[in-house]
Amino acid sequence: MADVGVIGAGIAGLTAAYQLQHAGVDVEVLEASGRVGGMIGTERTNGYLVEMGPNSLRGSNEAQESVIASLGLESEVVEANDAASTRYVVREGRPQPLPMSPWTFLTTDLLSASAKLRLLGEPFVSSAPGGEDESVASFVRRRLGPEVLDYMVDPFVGGIFAGDPDRLSLRNAFQRLHDMESEHGSLFRGLVHAARNRSTDDGPSRGLFSFRKGLQTLPDALATALNGRIRRNTSVQALRPGGSVQVENDGAQRQHAYDAVISTLPLHALTDIDFPTEVDLDPLAEVPYPPVSVLALGFREDDVQHPLDGFGMLVPSVENEFRILGTIFSSTLFPQRAPDGHVLLTTFVGGMRHPDLGRADTQMLSARVQDDLDALLGLQGAPTFVRHVPWNRAIPQYMQGYDHVTETIETLESAHPWLTLAGNYRQGISVGDALESGADAADRVLDRLAQPVPSR
Repeated sequence: MADVGVIGAGIAGLTAAYQLQHAGVDVEVLEASGRVGGMIGTERTNGYLVEMGPNSLRGSNEAQESVIASLGLESEVVEANDAASTRYVVREGRPQPLPMSPWTFLTTDLLSASAKLRLLGEPFVSSAPGGEDESVASFVRRRLGPEVLDYMVDPFVGGIFAGDPDRLSLRNAFQRLHDMESEHGSLFRGLVHAARNRSTDDGPSRGLFSFRKGLQTLPDALATALNGRIRRNTSVQALRPGGSVQVENDGAQRQHAYDAVISTLPLHALTDIDFPTEVDLDPLAEVPYPPVSVLALGFREDDVQHPLDGFGMLVPSVENEFRILGTIFSSTLFPQRAPDGHVLLTTFVGGMRHPDLGRADTQMLSARVQDDLDALLGLQGAPTFVRHVPWNRAIPQYMQGYDHVTETIETLESAHPWLTLAGNYRQGISVGDALESGADAADRVLDRLAQPVPSR
């Protein structure tokens, strides 16, 4: 029986191990911490359910839906409330609903009349020269205008990547937009083409969802299915050519040779391992992972003036009197996230925009966040609950020049066929993207193991 080691018990590693185990492979997961899930984490305290990292999943990923069905988790799924379709973006110090239909686009105060007219001219904008690694900001300014960048794209880049649109690579961070221009010459024409060719057989159509007990349900179910094949508190010290892994557990070191190894470590952690290779790993080590802090605050419902009738709000960088990236209205998004008569607000701070605040202590961070929330949502009382979760290195940034990163990964795998890499630095940063990356890594390992061994 083939013997495969998986480094890391985040969602990519757990998915890869689960797929391999289903295929009859003897698999072992090596996890440096005492828990599974990576940045996915759920806590229930005093009636509040807090997500320490990602807050929801989107049902547009076939690998994700297959894993959920295989684990028998359908009965645990909770769909986002209808109100979650409303998203707010701050302009001139006030949360404004993001337009989601032609009528609301015409009447919204989020964009000026000139910006709306500029947006209507998008089909007539020339395409960029081929081969250029254009930034997200440059692309949006060129095709849609500066105001759309400031009040529609920049806040979403801050909310999704905790990133800077002037530095993110369009074709790596938002490949679909890049492909629309390349293939159709226009985003509008690309959207029309996609709508005409959409089929009811295109795959899962579920929207935002979570689980009754939070997102931790998914990695916990995967860990249970792996049936004792996870070694917690086991850090990888070295990788050796051929698939030998040196680990440390409780001060004791051991070495094990695997037929194949899947690493789902963050790129900065992978490059910290003792790993003799002729491949230059500098492009991997240089990928920024900015700090992000998650601050969950509970309030009495009557102490918040805003109706909290939506998914949450995002704050553009041009609204520079504020320091938060955005806030999820957690108790509106999903049921049973706060005690009766209370609400839960989950705020994100830091990223590429304010890395110093991403590292701030709880007291300083809470004061700064409450000042911003008071101005934007109208707070009238002190929080009844506070939970601060700092992530010193949070989300990989798909910066301009990221092609060098993907080329380095491919070169590394080619030079060391026993090694496969997976994680949120390959196919996208969402939970579903990372899960799919783990599933794809398992498929590649199975294909390689099925190949006949060359005769000597």
